[in-house]
Amino acid sequence: MKSILADTDLEKLSAIIAEQMGLLFPPSKWKTLEQSCCNAARELGFKDVQECVSRFTSPPPSKELIEAMACYLTIGETYFLREVRCFEILEQQIIPEILKKRQGGEQRLRIWSAGCATGEEPYSIAILLHRMRDSLRGWDISILATDINPHALRKAREGIYTSWSFRASPPWFKESFFRQAGDKQYELLPHIKEMVKFSNINLVEDCFPSLVTDTNAIDVIFCRNVLMYFAPQLAARVVERFRRCLFDDGWLFVSPCETSNPFLAEFDQVSFPDAILYRKSNDRLRSNEPENREKSGPENWRNHAPIQENSLIPKASPVPRFPHSPLQKLAPAPPLSDSPIQEVASPYHKALTLYERGAYGEAVEMVTEQLLQDKNNTHALALLCRIHANEGRLSEALLASDRALAADKLSAGLHYLRAVILQEQGMDDEAVASLKKALYLDQDLVLAHFTLANLEQRKGKIKESQRHFNNALSLLDRYRPDDVIPESDGMFAERLKEIIRASTAKM
Repeated sequence: MKSILADTDLEKLSAIIAEQMGLLFPPSKWKTLEQSCCNAARELGFKDVQECVSRFTSPPPSKELIEAMACYLTIGETYFLREVRCFEILEQQIIPEILKKRQGGEQRLRIWSAGCATGEEPYSIAILLHRMRDSLRGWDISILATDINPHALRKAREGIYTSWSFRASPPWFKESFFRQAGDKQYELLPHIKEMVKFSNINLVEDCFPSLVTDTNAIDVIFCRNVLMYFAPQLAARVVERFRRCLFDDGWLFVSPCETSNPFLAEFDQVSFPDAILYRKSNDRLRSNEPENREKSGPENWRNHAPIQENSLIPKASPVPRFPHSPLQKLAPAPPLSDSPIQEVASPYHKALTLYERGAYGEAVEMVTEQLLQDKNNTHALALLCRIHANEGRLSEALLASDRALAADKLSAGLHYLRAVILQEQGMDDEAVASLKKALYLDQDLVLAHFTLANLEQRKGKIKESQRHFNNALSLLDRYRPDDVIPESDGMFAERLKEIIRASTAKM
């Protein structure tokens, strides 16, 4: 078949796709790339494929065009209980270990399905947790599912599947958790749907960990059959960010064909029968690996009988605390090099540098040193708050926030930060009060309007929510597209506009 696009066009296009989306299209895959572009051009209304490619390669491509092209360039083939051994290990060994470790502490369990496609993976996790609901009663459960493909995310939120998605699952799986929804279609039961929060996150462009997007203090990350499509240097960058998102001793699941890659070297490799997983260990210690990890557990998850139908009700609402908003933490992801930290003027600046690298323990030491010099240093206290939040220590984060506010009660930014922590704890009414204080002090604080709009939307106060979204959009008109929004620590005005438009489109 004769090529429609010139090699020079395909080379330029593949380079931009790698830069913007992380997807790797070497010359051996240019035929596939060309066919995907032809499909996109036809269905997106372009005159021809050349016009489509021209629009995408005219820098910079818009976020809307990137997301539209993602529908044609990403592979969303998946099914329930894919590589079922991973789910057996999660249910029988990893979660019980977390439950034991956190007895008497903060009872939170956070799982992220990165590259979730049409939702079969995160919903499989949700059903697993539902089956464990007696052990998890009273726990704050969070299942985050993200993808770059908006079409796949829409399908995931609908939760309607054909028989093909059940090809690896036992009969009870579909019979217990789905209902008939038309000819050979099955809809997931509402109480399982509500356990999963879906969000549009670009693993290459968006920054994480982030308190606002719930990508901080994660226990388990599933990122299977995703990294294999990335250029090696981009895969390494994503994995480094995953490492920073995880608790010490947190787990990373990748597909069997992605194991033993050099970019996983910073994790401890843990071998289970028929599976290899990766674990983030504190100071590379291996002594905390689960006991008897070579055993498969007392029962086979595939053949477990159905259990009584009753929803797992976490302590906090499973409704997403924040919408699809890739707000960043204090700075973009750090470089992958281990270059020495430059000498800076104060312990605070050293702490900030360490924090940006994910070295939270050392950052706390520097913050502590700064506070010994000046106990009311609000910048240091705010940084301490963010460090604790990224480590999942929300009580300590709130204490640091309160100390900062005691030193400067008139800081709108500190009231906003406190509201974010409160919302993370499920204390929505208190979060609203803090946001209103922030807006009383600074009516132009865009993110306070934005966050308050999301809270009102969750409560069903659509008119109030719309008013705050409109206020945020009006304030954003004062910014240039590439201006960084105050308190967002790196988010551009145009990106926040896109997020607000997406949020209001669903109202």
